[in-house]
Amino acid sequence: METKIKITVICGWALPKEWFRQLVKNYFPKAEVRACYPKNPENEEEAAEIFDSKPDWVIGYSLGSLWLLLHKNSIPPQTKIILMSPILAFPAEKNLGGKTPLGKLKYQKKMLSSSEDYLTSLKGFFDLSGIHLPENDLQQPYSRETLIRGLDFLETASVSPQAAKDCIAIMGLRDPLLDGNQLKKLIPHLTLVEECDHSPHKLLSHLAQHYDGPGKSSVQATQPIIPQRTL
Repeated sequence: METKIKITVICGWALPKEWFRQLVKNYFPKAEVRACYPKNPENEEEAAEIFDSKPDWVIGYSLGSLWLLLHKNSIPPQTKIILMSPILAFPAEKNLGGKTPLGKLKYQKKMLSSSEDYLTSLKGFFDLSGIHLPENDLQQPYSRETLIRGLDFLETASVSPQAAKDCIAIMGLRDPLLDGNQLKKLIPHLTLVEECDHSPHKLLSHLAQHYDGPGKSSVQATQPIIPQRTL
């Protein structure tokens, strides 16, 4: 009997869990896919609970990638770590590959706190990221407090580029939120995908092309999974 590969995916900011789980499942139909959204991103106990299932792969997307790197010590040693649209620090002022000014991030938090209906700000963020959710999936996927904690995390959390050393790292060359050229210098094995923005669709497509059966990959975690673009 074929053993299914177990994949745990950590969502990006405000991304609905079931939508992201199904998206990953579409690209890895033979896998058992579980999606998680960190409600308290700094909480170590929450991280330990998420990794109790001992997945074969863990995929962190955007905020999820920063969360994975921050809680890397909680990840089981046999688990392959994949970073999509990797974040070392989100604000541009930290000079670790983020493009968003701190003031803009604080404004987003203010809008979330004061707006009676915060769906407009969520839609604006998803549109910028190139993520187009069905209307039903956009209906307040998380509480206001959870979303604000996520922005607090993006504002304050940072990790050393060395934290990504043993991980597969992949991002879009046209990402509006992250500077691929700067991140490539910080994470030399980072793969930059042509014609790709911050949306996870094409990143998952490229990853799936190198999927080599349950529990296996055609590459090692320290190797790029796609031919590198010469910069």
